[in-house]
Formats: sequence, structure tokens, C-alpha cells
Amino acid sequence: MSAILGAIRAALGALILAGVALNFANVVGRYVFFKPIIWAEEILVFIMIWCVMLGATLVTWENQHLRMDAVHHLTPPRARRWLNLVSTLVFLVAAGFVLVQSLRVAAVVAGTGQQSVVAGIPMVIPYGALPVSFGLIVAVLVWRFRAFVRE
Repeated sequence: MSAILGAIRAALGALILAGVALNFANVVGRYVFFKPIIWAEEILVFIMIWCVMLGATLVTWENQHLRMDAVHHLTPPRARRWLNLVSTLVFLVAAGFVLVQSLRVAAVVAGTGQQSVVAGIPMVIPYGALPVSFGLIVAVLVWRFRAFVRE
């Protein structure tokens, strides 16, 4: 699992660097050469979508989602274990639902052959960020749930 997380971190870094380089090139093109890169902003949005969704995977792995810390810290250790178990199970069910629905949407978009307006990128690429990310999130949650059950 750590190799996958390393690959996600590397992909995030590459996407952010590509976004910064593209944005810089667009600024130079627009204000120095008066020739903006017309597809740059559309691609930057797609990069942002992938960064957010892959980042959500890392947040899930590191268990850094927002939660009610006061309730978590005030509960006794034995009850806290059950609270963690139940919250992981609820998160797993919700993430599984989103995974299934996002796979359906991505399949419909892929079936239509829809492309982005300016860049002509297949729209399955930005829509694919959701099933990829939620597939990884479900895998992390299954791993975490199994660890809770084994304790």
C-alpha cells in the first residue's frame, strides 16, 4: 500500500508542477506575446480536479478528515474504539456508494465520446478522477476496517 501512496504523492507533485508551468506559460503568452494558450484554463481545471481527488485519498489514508475531536477525545478508550469502528463502516458504505455511482457516470461519459469544449480532451479523463479516487479510498477503508476487527 505504501508504494501506491508514494505513486499518488508523485502524481500529485507532477500535476501541481505541470499546472504551475502551464499557468506560467499562459501568463507569459498572454501578457508578453499577446497570444494566450486558449485551452490552458480548461486543462488547469482538470488538473485541479485530479489533485483534489487524489489528495482526498491521502487524507483518508492519514485519517485526517474533519471530525468532532472533542467527542472523540472525551469518550473512554473502549467506546472510542467502537466509535472509530462505526465511523469507518459508515464512511466505507458512503464511499462505496459514491464509487458505484461515479463508475456509472464515467461509463456513460465514455460511451458518448464527449470531449471538452476547447482542448478536445475526452471528458472521461476528468470524470475518471472520482472512481479512481473513491476506489482507492474504499481500499484504504477496507484495510482500516479489517485492522479494527482484528484488534
